[in-house]
Amino acid sequence: MKAPFSAPEGDTPETPESGVEPKPMAPLDRRRLRSSHAPQVIPLAPIEPEEDEENEDEGSEHFSATPTVRITRTSRQDMDPVFGYILAMALGIGLLPVADNTRYVILWAFLALMGGMAFLLGSGIQFKVSDPGDLLWGIGLGLFIGGALMIVGGNTLTITSERLFAGGQKNNPLLDTWVFQATVFVMPVSEGLFFRGALQRVHPIPVVALLASVWSIMLFFPNLGLGRTPAVGFVMGTALVALNFLYSYVHFRHGLAASFFCQISAGTLILLVPRLISL
Repeated sequence: MKAPFSAPEGDTPETPESGVEPKPMAPLDRRRLRSSHAPQVIPLAPIEPEEDEENEDEGSEHFSATPTVRITRTSRQDMDPVFGYILAMALGIGLLPVADNTRYVILWAFLALMGGMAFLLGSGIQFKVSDPGDLLWGIGLGLFIGGALMIVGGNTLTITSERLFAGGQKNNPLLDTWVFQATVFVMPVSEGLFFRGALQRVHPIPVVALLASVWSIMLFFPNLGLGRTPAVGFVMGTALVALNFLYSYVHFRHGLAASFFCQISAGTLILLVPRLISL
């Protein structure tokens, strides 16, 4: 008579080797960040199993079926970029009484500092371009979306640029130079490094795009005078949300450098070209 729960004939269960105790099923480790990128400063290091000297009998041999792996931290700890984002938002709200252009300089410099620190500390931010076609995609998409927005809201974008950078002044070559520097160098470097470089490595595209849009609204909307012309706020808000989703998507598909050039081409068409045409 066969014993109950015995294996059928022909299916002999594998027996563990002598001295190896069967291990229970271990639950999955769900403590990792919900991200497609593993944290850069938490290496997986194989270690030797610790021996229990008190309970180990003399002359017994220690067997290990699989190497033991334990997560060990280096002396430098991880920091979620959202913490830097919260600091930047708090700084922007606190600087509302400051002059517009001075406020822009401080906030963009702070954002560039946070993104530069992430780059220097080895967070994995890369500007390397493996295919020149990626840059063409970034420039082309920026020109397409920026050109479409300029055609739809040309007059509104002219008023927006004057209020954001010139305080309503139309003819001022020095301010035109400032708008050029902001759209071609300052904004792409600071926002690209932080949002697309550091933040998008640990958060999905919708989260990054929405956070970047809230940042842009906090940065620009106090200077638009929306009480007099609410249409300007609607057009500008729609453009900011669409562009931030575009930059994140271009970074996801074509890399950070393509996103950088995409922001240059789109920002130039939206903020600089309408101002130059109106002169």
